[in-house]
Amino acid sequence: MSGLIESVPMTSVSCDDDFGVPDAEYWCFLDESGTPDYDPDSKPYFAFGSAVFEGDHGDEYMKVLRARASRTGVQSGFHASHDSNDTKQCFFECIDGMDVKFNATFMAKQRAYPYVKARGNLWLYKWTLYTHTGALVRQLWDGKSRIVVHLVVAKINLSKREKAVKDAVRDVCAQFDREQVHVVPHIWDSNSSAGLQVVDYGLWAIQRHVLSGGIRSGHYNRFVQPKMADDVWYPWGTVEI
Repeated sequence: MSGLIESVPMTSVSCDDDFGVPDAEYWCFLDESGTPDYDPDSKPYFAFGSAVFEGDHGDEYMKVLRARASRTGVQSGFHASHDSNDTKQCFFECIDGMDVKFNATFMAKQRAYPYVKARGNLWLYKWTLYTHTGALVRQLWDGKSRIVVHLVVAKINLSKREKAVKDAVRDVCAQFDREQVHVVPHIWDSNSSAGLQVVDYGLWAIQRHVLSGGIRSGHYNRFVQPKMADDVWYPWGTVEI
């Protein structure tokens, strides 16, 4: 079971520190899709998706554990882009039984203004993360309660980008941290995080739905769309595929 226990967080912040005991606690697992660049040959969108669990969600982890145990070929967790069709079906059915909400923010890269492009690729990554996180906080906070939002992003094993991503995640979380909303950054290994594997599958289905114009939407329509907290958000509009 240790393979599915969440990794030690990048930053450890206790819920009983100066913030006190929250009224609600949310675990938001984030994944990215596309590339944060403006290459005309790359995918037209850069996106962040999230899978949100409220409070303790140990039962959901047991479902992932059982699904993983039932698949002899799954040794490094579930990854939608690499898994067989049978494995995909198994894990989507697992997700179907979970109490989870999906969200997605898709940035149409070719619609970015020139001054935005001039800020570089990391800025696109950070701005998309900021936009998605802001939407999550507005969705989860009722304006009165004291809540803790754990923002979990997958670790990237690229030395040049890893530190920049860590700094971006920390900075974005700090911008939404306030008196009644405590946003805690974590960067974990997706191979050992059931939550990150759930959002990997969710965003994979959402991306196929978006990029195909609804043609390749089987998994999205059956397993993901019913659990969408809101419509896919396009802050910069959409592009023709």
